[in-house]
Amino acid sequence: MNTDKNQIKTILFITLSNLGDIILTTPVLEKLHDEFPGARVDVVTGAPGRDIFTAHPAVREVIDAKSCRGALGRMRQVFEFRRRRYDLVVDLKKSLVPYLIGAKFRPRAFVRRMPALHKRDEHLSTLAGLVVDPFSDTRFFIPVMDDEKNYIGKVMAPEEGRKTVVINPGAKSHLKRWDEAKYAALSDRLVSELGCRVFMTGTEDDAEAVSRLIERVKEPVTDLCRKTSIGALAELMRRADLVITNDSAPLHVASAVNAPTVAIFGPSDERKYGPLADRSRVIKPDVPCRPCGRPLCAKGPEEGCISRVTVENVFRAAVDVLVGEG
Repeated sequence: MNTDKNQIKTILFITLSNLGDIILTTPVLEKLHDEFPGARVDVVTGAPGRDIFTAHPAVREVIDAKSCRGALGRMRQVFEFRRRRYDLVVDLKKSLVPYLIGAKFRPRAFVRRMPALHKRDEHLSTLAGLVVDPFSDTRFFIPVMDDEKNYIGKVMAPEEGRKTVVINPGAKSHLKRWDEAKYAALSDRLVSELGCRVFMTGTEDDAEAVSRLIERVKEPVTDLCRKTSIGALAELMRRADLVITNDSAPLHVASAVNAPTVAIFGPSDERKYGPLADRSRVIKPDVPCRPCGRPLCAKGPEEGCISRVTVENVFRAAVDVLVGEG
């Protein structure tokens, strides 16, 4: 697509709704900002993206995706977008909006011929033809405020000679949650055998699982469940020596700050959603039916494929990342 950069003054960026998906789309916004530094961007996103995108220097307005729901809501939004006359629309939802609002430029997605492209790169492929190389010099955007840095600095007050490990045992899907008892056993080994400090994280949805996990541990841990904003979590992971997590939004936060990571996968495809940190390991069950990506499994969450992952599997990977070459 031949584009005169001087013609691009306003951009509509339609992104996704869930936190993990949103984080994986932030490199697209960064590329747009680099390519069109003077343009102002309006972002349509789910509620979890508001704090992220509002803080971006290129963003003029963040529009709640819920306001576009329903036939009437979509019609009102289309009319409003037409009134604003955007020069460029980048729509990661691949809807008809770019055509309905008459945008001057509408890049088409281009996906390299690969068995499975990571979702970050799939999103970046939307910019093919618009930027010279959408896949080079990619970076994420998660804002971290000074008060968040100060808070994490106090929480993680250094103890000489001890490595810090962040464990995120939650996930939206039960099929992606590694067993709490195994996480507890892993945590105990990290503390007793390696002398690590362990920090447990999670959202309100993870609170019960984290509470049960902490009741099982024999060695001390720091409970930060429900106590970190997205920025604080990013700062926590940035300072950590290792993050151990299920396939969930915090995995992508770890990738965004290049935190050494051990990711435990069940039915999801790690080629599409796996860690992107320079030092990382993926632990996955060796079963022929995965990755299936299904929301339900005939064996249920207790006997699903992720149940095949052992404590020893994850502990060995943690040792490799913590003390090995990574």
